[in-house]
Amino acid sequence: MPFPPSPAVLMQRLRSMLRLSLPVVALCSLLQSVSIAAEEGATPLFNGTSLEAWTQKGGEAKYAVEGEEIVGTSVIGTPNSFLCTNKPYQNFILDLDVKVDPLLNSGIQIRSNSFEEPKTYEFADKAGAKQKVTVPAQRVHGYQVEIDPSPRGWSGGIYDESRRGWLSSPTGENNAAARAAFKNGEWNHYRIEANGPSIKTSINGVPVADLNDGMTDSGFIALQVHGIGNDQAKVGKQVRWKNIMLKELPATPADSGKPQWLTYKGTAGPGLGKKIVLISGDEEYRSEEALPQLAKILSERQGFDCTVLFAVDPETGYVNPNVLTNIPGLEALDTADLMVIFTRFRNLPDAQMQHVDQYLKSGKPVLGIRTATHAFNPPEKSTWAQYANGAHGHHEAWTDGFGRLVLGEKWHTHHGKHKHQSARGMIAPGATEHPILRGVKDGEIWGSTDVYGVRLPLPGDSQALVLGQVVNRAGEYDANDKFYGMRDTDKQADPALNDPMMPIVWLKSYQLPDGQPGKSMTSTIGAAIDMTNTAVRKELVNGVLFLLDMADKIPADGANVEVVGDFNPSAYGFRSKEQWTAEKKTVEDFK
Repeated sequence: MPFPPSPAVLMQRLRSMLRLSLPVVALCSLLQSVSIAAEEGATPLFNGTSLEAWTQKGGEAKYAVEGEEIVGTSVIGTPNSFLCTNKPYQNFILDLDVKVDPLLNSGIQIRSNSFEEPKTYEFADKAGAKQKVTVPAQRVHGYQVEIDPSPRGWSGGIYDESRRGWLSSPTGENNAAARAAFKNGEWNHYRIEANGPSIKTSINGVPVADLNDGMTDSGFIALQVHGIGNDQAKVGKQVRWKNIMLKELPATPADSGKPQWLTYKGTAGPGLGKKIVLISGDEEYRSEEALPQLAKILSERQGFDCTVLFAVDPETGYVNPNVLTNIPGLEALDTADLMVIFTRFRNLPDAQMQHVDQYLKSGKPVLGIRTATHAFNPPEKSTWAQYANGAHGHHEAWTDGFGRLVLGEKWHTHHGKHKHQSARGMIAPGATEHPILRGVKDGEIWGSTDVYGVRLPLPGDSQALVLGQVVNRAGEYDANDKFYGMRDTDKQADPALNDPMMPIVWLKSYQLPDGQPGKSMTSTIGAAIDMTNTAVRKELVNGVLFLLDMADKIPADGANVEVVGDFNPSAYGFRSKEQWTAEKKTVEDFK
């Protein structure tokens, strides 16, 4: 079945009808088609004036804007060049017009990626044999829709750039119409529909490729200028793109056979009927281990309904904190009473970030743990750039991003020596009677994670509750020990780093521009290994009750924070994305 014509094609037909003075009925019919297409929600990827929403990767071909067109010009001695969108896309319909010099090859990348580390993919070849390919670091790779003006005529076919090669090429007699669809030296209209594992292409309304492939379901879109080697005849040849319109389609679950989040139903306690969403996603401090245990305590000991979210690799459905672009289930924030966030440098898609943004604009409470001070780090030119750690140039309130505005500080420094000096919690002056510290004595809070540095004084009405004393390790460093040789019995405070001491637990009010006022609590102690300390668990759970205006439900000796089930957290430390992929841990492995 042919693809419906794009808005650009419909407008061209409309202009022709007007010139030919065709009957009003025909004009009205076409106008209705244009209106329906425009109402379907397609938006421009290119604003017609600048490339600020794009980043060049790979080779050094030249990209420029000329009269509402993006123009790519070939350069000798450079590999394939790609002008890439700053944000990833999963499911969509992409319409655009292309004109290419007959000597130049080109393509349109979709669901493509470029990683800082080499990436290994496993797949079955056409014979069913298992194969493996490793893509070098920073190499653009993924599905490419071909722009091929050569006599071969494979335009609209799908090539897997830097991985498996041709996946769908228009060969044979049955594809003669597809090969003839591309008009050399003229503008050609491409439509690409990617929805789940299905990828379909058409050129000038003629279907070309119909591929079913699930290797990659999300990534950037890119415009390619193919490398020309040292061929002087191809120097300075150009490919042009215009009318680049994209309609996003509903997201596809990463793997319908694997749960994407955990839920814990409260049955009795002061929190009965209240909903808490706990968001994990950091690469170092094992938030994926800490938050399920915190949720179990909040559910079984306090009665809250808890949902725990994870960073999930959309390609595999497995938990992978090194995947910065996917935390499924954030729509649970729409009905949440409290958000507990323990993420680090996330760059989430619009469909996920909008739930975070709307939650914060509602002024509901936030508990930020450890790396939450630098929870997000989207690119400067993205929709959510103001959330980035150290953001600037946006609304004044957003200076230094989410961390500073909502919690009170962005990522600043390690105040103690990482993996060598621990943190002991000393009750801040005037905070002894605060409800959050009920059942917590001076010096009882301890963690092998070091103290984070902050800028003093903290902003606005911030109130420090616990100060972090930097403590020297008494014994030897042990890389194989969960605490790296540090112990809660270590007593020697570092005299150079404790005057003043840094706050490690504090309260603050917040308000987003155009949002309602709310309150937050930050605890920069709280890694999974820190939660083996009863006092750490107590200040966190007491904090939840306080944020939900339930301070009167906190007993004099603090909330019940007895560990639920087995809790043997890992030491903190980074793991590679490949290590996580090899471990194949599902969300349920953390239940």
